Amino acid sequence: MKLFDRLRVEYAIIRYDFWLELRGVRGPRRRDLRRELRANLAEASADVGTTRALFGIGSPQQLAYAAQPADPSRPRWSLGLLCATGVFVLVFWGLLATLLTILQTVEAAHVTEAVEVRTFPWFGTTFTAQHTPGTIDAGFEFPWALLVLPLLTLLLVAQPWRQLRRPQPLPVVD
Repeated sequence: MKLFDRLRVEYAIIRYDFWLELRGVRGPRRRDLRRELRANLAEASADVGTTRALFGIGSPQQLAYAAQPADPSRPRWSLGLLCATGVFVLVFWGLLATLLTILQTVEAAHVTEAVEVRTFPWFGTTFTAQHTPGTIDAGFEFPWALLVLPLLTLLLVAQPWRQLRRPQPLPVVD
């Protein structure tokens, strides 16, 4: 198999593993399912080619959903980490945009001494800016939102308290 074909197969396996984790499949079972898919794709690639083999498995999401039922007692760490990363990036860019706006305001007002600003929605965060001819200084202190909001997002999306649920007995069918 060529390098590009191997990369395509591994990408499909990574996507399959991601969806398995979101379904709550435990690590050893996921490893076995990945190994099985890798062997099946290698065999199918030798027979009909990589493109047809990948089209043959369909969507990795649907394949993962068919492979294992969802386990509601498992936290969704991957999804939580993905969302927390997105929130971190948005908060960082929000802080940066606020700082640049304050800096432009100080520059337009021709203020030469340091200015401290506490603004909405960044409660507890102090922005400082100073503009003198030839230099521009800017910064912020204690960006609590940069740490707290992504951590809160991680906890709310991953739902680690799901592990505390007791398994319910299966109903007996006559």
